[in-house]
Amino acid sequence: MERRTVISQLASAGEEALGTLAQNPVARKALESALQVKDRVEKLVTGVADVNARLARLEKRVDALEKPATPAARKRTTAKRSTASKSGSPPPSS
Repeated sequence: MERRTVISQLASAGEEALGTLAQNPVARKALESALQVKDRVEKLVTGVADVNARLARLEKRVDALEKPATPAARKRTTAKRSTASKSGSPPPSS
């Protein structure tokens, strides 16, 4: 029984302390300021997450645009070699 009494005494002391803090105008102003800071940080984090998502989409688009460019460059190189061999010049001797 003593343990419940001690716990209930601590609980009521905590409630009294919170009540006293809630009535204090300085503590109330500090709490309001802390909540404003929390809201601002949440907005910033959301904004950073949005920018991160946009960046990921842009990176995918750039990758998609770069991939077809690489095989096209190889085809051009192959085409130049075949054109040079058709010109009738003998292959270089070793």
